[in-house]
Amino acid sequence: MDADSRFKRPFEYLGFAELMAILMVLATTFSAVATWRTASIATALYNASERPYVGVEKVLLERPQPGGCHIVVRYRNFGNVSAEDAIVTERLFLDGKPVGDPFTLAAGILSPAASHQIFVHVPSDRIDAIQSGQTRLDIVVATSYGAPLRSTLCYAERFAYLPETKTFEVDGGSPRCSEMAYWSNGGPRR
Repeated sequence: MDADSRFKRPFEYLGFAELMAILMVLATTFSAVATWRTASIATALYNASERPYVGVEKVLLERPQPGGCHIVVRYRNFGNVSAEDAIVTERLFLDGKPVGDPFTLAAGILSPAASHQIFVHVPSDRIDAIQSGQTRLDIVVATSYGAPLRSTLCYAERFAYLPETKTFEVDGGSPRCSEMAYWSNGGPRR
């Protein structure tokens, strides 16, 4: 048996129409798989972009009157969809030790692009030490919230006060809901 007869034999059983039908079935199968994959990627991109993203816009240390001081945390929903059942928790730390209990606010619905603020009072006997850099000031902001057709989403971030610039700087955080209690207690220490 020569080499040419080995390749002719399968074609003897299949006519041209049958061979074309098999190739069309294969092409349709590959096209369906490619379409499914494209649709799943498009869905993932849509779900990532069309959801709430709650976070901190700005943190300020204010002294509106002599002897009084508070931290203003401005937070908002940076996403395109309202956040539902939002719970915002703040906790103040001086030299790594918590000051009082965490302050928790059931904020409810956070509309996109609307700024909200929450205040935390700083002990008046520590203000001068904080502003001179002798006492380290940290604040942790932790938020859990929902979105339509989604499970709970979370955000936690710690901000450290920099006395030389009189600003707050990000000093760690997490988007994982399983770590919210950990961050509400200060998170990892530096």
